[in-house]
Amino acid sequence: MSKEQQMIPQDRRRRYLPQVILLLFILQPVMDVLSYWLDALGMGNTVSLLMRFALLAGTAVLSFCLSRRKRIYLLLGAVLAVIALLHGWACITAGYAGYGDPVYDLTNFIRVAQIPLFTFCFITLLRETGESGYHAVEQGFAINFVIILVVEVLSVLTGTNPCTYANKGIGLLGWFYFANSQSAILSAMVPILLMQLIRKKNLWLLAAGTAAGFGVLYLFATRLAYVAIFICAAGLVIVMVLSRSWNRRTAAILLAGALVCGAGYAVSPMARNQEAQKLVAAQKQQEAEERIAQAEQENGTTIEESPQICLMPVYEEYVGAMMDRFGVERVMEAYDYTTDVSDLKDWRRMKLIYCGFLMEEAGTAAKAFGLELADMTWQGEVFDVENDFHGMYFLYGMVGLLALVLFLLYFVWLVVRALWRNFSRYMTLEAGAFGVACCTLLLHIYCTAGVLRRPNASFYLSVVLAVIYYFVNIREYPQKSGE
Repeated sequence: MSKEQQMIPQDRRRRYLPQVILLLFILQPVMDVLSYWLDALGMGNTVSLLMRFALLAGTAVLSFCLSRRKRIYLLLGAVLAVIALLHGWACITAGYAGYGDPVYDLTNFIRVAQIPLFTFCFITLLRETGESGYHAVEQGFAINFVIILVVEVLSVLTGTNPCTYANKGIGLLGWFYFANSQSAILSAMVPILLMQLIRKKNLWLLAAGTAAGFGVLYLFATRLAYVAIFICAAGLVIVMVLSRSWNRRTAAILLAGALVCGAGYAVSPMARNQEAQKLVAAQKQQEAEERIAQAEQENGTTIEESPQICLMPVYEEYVGAMMDRFGVERVMEAYDYTTDVSDLKDWRRMKLIYCGFLMEEAGTAAKAFGLELADMTWQGEVFDVENDFHGMYFLYGMVGLLALVLFLLYFVWLVVRALWRNFSRYMTLEAGAFGVACCTLLLHIYCTAGVLRRPNASFYLSVVLAVIYYFVNIREYPQKSGE
């Protein structure tokens, strides 16, 4: 028996913990659908948000009571409290924008704090339940995928699919609130679902699961969801080789699914969206060049002689709010006086520049502990960045970003240490599938703001991290000869 695991008395509380884990999973898509319809009906998402916070609090209390390492929870609470207080102090120093903003800021902080807290909770639940709890996690991923698939089908049949890109009518989103979060969730679910089907050694079932899993990602229409197809297929094939669970037919099904999706690139929703963006950009570029030429003619100058005058009509259209906030010259210099409309209408870059300006103006306290979330709204436009790691820096400063990165790196270190010590023991099909899921989540964190501050997606990140800990420090492995 491992040093982390002791005999657990089968009292009433622990007997039903696997069902509790499964319930926590099933409630996730249910709350997502509820949040979507509340918003669609103009009722806001306050109810679903309170439900999520109540679920988090209830899970934390249960796990704390069950844990025999309560000091770890107290230490986590102290660290989070210190970061929250220092962030609040930095915001107070700069001056909160108005009454109620501290509450808004605290709500946003709780969304981030959910990640380590839920991770600790699931580690406790897995320690108390062992393999029965882990199997509940696997079942939770599979059941939630089926729920999401049913919701997507229902949304299409009822004509209520909001589409991933609503302005173009492209992408199968279903009744879910935030596309980037849903992309991250699906990308993490598919490799874990397929791992379970691979283990069953039923080729027809695996083929059906591959078609469903890759099909959902293919139809979703985001680039990251499309890339996740190939990460999943290649990752699982590599895992089968490394874990000595190679099966030629299984690998052929996975690779065939990826090849079909690759062959259908030209007609994929993702490619259609990219083409639509290119057409809009080309049209906007032509209009911009005409307006620049008109400005040159009206003012009797050229863009080389008077760039600010000639570029003003175009910049006002795309980054006018930012120029009102930070000044014309400063904004144009940030864009290097470009005439490329694709750059000017790139919301991701615009938000990074805006928040970069805010941080330049901020004092030392803000740079260390972050900015107020309300500062990122100007003239009704929200400039909160669309990259999670950047978001952590701008909202919680270098201290908050460093704390998060160190937290994530701890699990990377666990994996590296385990594989270094005993590769054949820890490199299993299950561990590899969760590793692939973790990679897709980290990719979404780097490229989008759809995980770290989105409780529906960060829940799955916490579970994956907890399972990694379980594989390395809690799970019992059969002793092999020579060990």
